[in-house]
Order: sequence, then structure tokens, then C-alpha cells
Amino acid sequence: MVSGQRRPRFEGRLGQVLVEGGFLTADQLLEAEQLMMKEGKRLTSVLQEKGWTSKDTLTTVLSFHLKVPVADPRQVEVDPEAVRLVPEALATEANVLPIATDRDGTLRVLMEDPGDFDTINKLATLTGRQIKAVLPIGDGLDELIKRNYSAGADLTGAIDMATRLGAGGTAIEQVPREVAQDQDTFGDGGTDAGSSLTSRNLSQAPVAHAVDMITLQAVKIEASDGHFRPGQDSSKVLYRVDGVLHEGPVVPLTLHEGMVSRVKVMANMDITETRRPQDGHFTMTFGERNVDFRVSTTPTTWGELMVIRALYRDEGLRPLNELGMEGATLISFRRALKSPYGMVLVSGPTGAGKTTTLYGGITELIDGRSNIITIEEPIEYRLDNINQVEVNRAAGIDFAHGLRSILRLDPDIILVGEIRDTETASMAVDSALTGHLVLSAIHANNAAGAAVRLVDLGVEPFLVGSSLVGVEAQRLARRVCDHCKLEREPTAMEAIAYEQIMQEEASEFFIGEGCNLCGHTGYQGRIGIFEFMQVSEEIRRLIAGKSTADEIRAQAIREGMIPLEKAGMMMVKEGITTISEVMRATFVV
Repeated sequence: MVSGQRRPRFEGRLGQVLVEGGFLTADQLLEAEQLMMKEGKRLTSVLQEKGWTSKDTLTTVLSFHLKVPVADPRQVEVDPEAVRLVPEALATEANVLPIATDRDGTLRVLMEDPGDFDTINKLATLTGRQIKAVLPIGDGLDELIKRNYSAGADLTGAIDMATRLGAGGTAIEQVPREVAQDQDTFGDGGTDAGSSLTSRNLSQAPVAHAVDMITLQAVKIEASDGHFRPGQDSSKVLYRVDGVLHEGPVVPLTLHEGMVSRVKVMANMDITETRRPQDGHFTMTFGERNVDFRVSTTPTTWGELMVIRALYRDEGLRPLNELGMEGATLISFRRALKSPYGMVLVSGPTGAGKTTTLYGGITELIDGRSNIITIEEPIEYRLDNINQVEVNRAAGIDFAHGLRSILRLDPDIILVGEIRDTETASMAVDSALTGHLVLSAIHANNAAGAAVRLVDLGVEPFLVGSSLVGVEAQRLARRVCDHCKLEREPTAMEAIAYEQIMQEEASEFFIGEGCNLCGHTGYQGRIGIFEFMQVSEEIRRLIAGKSTADEIRAQAIREGMIPLEKAGMMMVKEGITTISEVMRATFVV
């Protein structure tokens, strides 16, 4: 990506050659350069997006007129051995990526400005090799650098070393004691993992280093969860990225036990207890990035299963319209948030982004005149101008007890992190009926199911109907990768699903072909799919009469609610996601 407002010298030469060769007009070049500076894109990308030149034309001009080799960041093959020749810090600072070593030892390097001789000389001095600059066609170089400088290679080395030392005399069973002595250098205090990884004495703490590298890898690939899953002969490390599990390294069972013990120490858990589930948390710092981790363990047939959830503090809050909520759904949700009292629920499965949506809503209510209090487990976003209370079961503070205390603090708006038991549900409903606006999350398949869920928890149906203002349900779907997006005809099953939901004929839709920049998945990032049920008098009557979720949902749709599956297909039509992804995320059959 173009840094600041400085245009690379080479891009100026390229523009001049394109104009002189009749491939581009001077006015087009001027407009492209202005867009390039404004949007931080490369000149080649702008020209292709505007349709003023093709990739083939650019390749011809660059290769034959300027004698510069080119490569597509989306499809270029990157040799890991070449990547290891240049440190990550230099690659990131100079925005370069080594991709291959020729037979004569020349190092091929992707770089946006092949005329940047200062960087070329620096690379040559560092590697002791001749450098051949390769120009990337299109955007994506910075993303490709990030993906190739993952912790994968170092992680493999750390695991190999921990395994060898464990088998060669440093008993892995003794590591927990060693780790406990090392706790002051790592763990809940928010230690800088970046500096710790480079300075740690690996022969003294091989298991600790392996855990560090696994955690670093999770952060680098933006994983939401890391799994340590034991098996009969070995243990697997898995990462959940964009809602899908991906396999990581395989480790011996003995090393698995040592790593679980290491994480338990970091999370202030009991390392001697392996027969019952435990929970804990710790914090780590990666450069300038603070990450909170929640840890859960449970015994299984082959050992303790451990799952670590990453909470990225630096991501910040996003407004509702950036989450994917739009149109009538966004208008209805915002109208419900303006209610002086009552309950607004957000529903969906674990990991669907309910907390993010709740906070997107609560930020719109901060006006300096309302007393806003939250009770959460844990506090995922820390905000000024609101009072946040964290669940602490050891101190006797759970959702129900915390909510009871909050009611004595003169609140106007209350956010309850999650309703999961009868006592919390009853108190939340009572709070909504006594003049407070209550926002909360609940597990349910859809908006109508959330109302029925409150009844199932033991709240009287007429109280549920009287207290509810509206219910939002959501899912997260993966976005089509912008770098490898193309149009194709849907399969027979996809066409049937689309036509049944949208009541129109299916045509060509965008999919991701798969490239280097999306890990060859065809997807990059996620977006929310939402439905919002405004509780009308008829819906209140149905809830009070113990109607089924299907009956309530049918009435909501008659009143104008856009159901999840239709909202998802509307995004398919806009080229944001795919039919198969909507079917997966919204349980369409």
C-alpha cells in the first residue's frame, strides 16, 4: 500500500510510459494518481478498477518496456526458505517480501518500487545475495507479508525443541514447577510477548516457549479461539479463524500435558486438578497490542481438552451500520433502543457477535444524562461514561446478584451480559417492567425463539410479552475475498435455496476462487446477518398465550420482519457473501 502521500518513483515512470504508449490519456493518469494518493492504493490497482487498462496490458508494459518482472500477490508461490532470509521487522517496514531464490543464488523480492535502490542495497547487505526486484500487480502485498511472516516456522521449531529436550533428560513432567517459577515473567501481568520470545532461554523453558509461539500464531492469524485437543497417540492444536476451525501443529501427548500446565499457571488455575473443568484468564502484550485470553479446560478420554478464547482489546467498537445491520432492520433496532423502558434482547449462538452488537447499541445511548450500568463476564470493552461491573463468582457476584445490586444504584439503562438462568431472567424482566431499559444477550435460534426461551426459563408468559420491546437475532457469515472474487452459476442446490427464499430466479453470483491473501479459502473476514422482531400487540398476545416460536415468527414476518435467511441472501445478491455460506450460517436446508 502506498505510504502517506508519497508516490513511489517507479509508479511515476510507469504512468509516463502508459501515456507515451497510448495506453492511457494524461487526464486519466492525473485522475488515477489523485485516487491513488487519496485511497492509499497502488497505481496499477486504480487503473484496473477504473477499467482504463487491463492486467495483460500492464504486464506487457512492465515486462517489455520497463524490463521489470511482475507477479500477482494472489497467486505467486512463496518459498518459506526465502522468507526466512529477511527479518519480519525489515520486511514490514520496507513493505517487501522475499519469494524465491534462483539457482545462481539471486533473491527475488516483491516490492512496490523496483527503483528503491536504498532498500535493495539494504537487502543485499543483509542477505549477502544479489536482489532481483519483482513488482506486484494489484493490491495485497502488505497482507501477503503478514500471512507469510506468521509464527508457523518458529512454532514448529519450538515444538521440536520442547519435544527433544523433554525426551532427552529434561522431564516434561517437571515443567509445571519450572513454569511456576517463571510465572513472574509471563502471564496475567500483560508481559510483552514479542520481547519475551526473543530473549527466553529455550533450554530452561522449552514448553513455555512452545506455548508462547502457539499464542503468537493465534494472534497473527486473528484466530478467535485456540484448541489443545488430546487424542490417543498425540494432541492437535487447532485455530478458529472466521468461524471455521483450521488444523495447526500436532504435538506428543507428553508435551500437551506440559503446555496445558503452562497455560494453567498463566491463567491462575490449579495445575494439580485434572479431573474437573476449570476456567481462568490471562493477558499478553504483542508489541503495542494487548490481548486478553479466556481459558477453559475439561477432562476427556485422552487427557485435558483446553480451549483459549482471544479477546482483542485494540479492535475497538464498531457502529451498528458497520456490522452489517442496515435498512429497515437497523431503523427498527435503533427505534427499540430509544424506548424509555422495556427489554431489548440480542440472540444467537456462541461466537455470533452478540456482545459486539450490544455495545454498538449501548454507545448510541451514551449522552451524559443517563446512568448506564453493565454486568458482564468478562468485561470485553471498557468504555468511559458508563459503569461496568464484572462477574466474580469467587466473591459471590454472579449475574443475578450483580443485577440485584445494580437496581439499588439508580440506573436508567442496564446491560446484562447474558441471560442463562431463571433468576437472572426473572430479575431482568422485573427491571424492564419497573422503568428501566434492559439490554441483554440470550441463546436462541432466532428472534421469536428468544421470547420462548425466556418462558422456558420460568418467566411467566404475560410478563415476557409485557416487558419485551424487540428482539434481534444474528449470525456471522464469511465475506467473499475481494482479491479473488469472480462470478459463477450457482449449483442446483444453491439455486433452489435462493429461489425458495427470495422468490426470484437465481443468476450468477460472486464467489472467492481462493488465493494467497485469503489462505485459499475464498473468504476474508466476516459480516453480520440480522433479523429484528418488533414486539407488536399481536405478538405480545401470542407470547402471553404460549404460542410456539414458529407461530410467533410467522406473525413477525407478516408484520414486515426480514428473516435471517432472506437477509443473508440479500447480501449474496450484493456480492458480499455466498449462497453456501448463508445456508451454513443460518441453518437453511
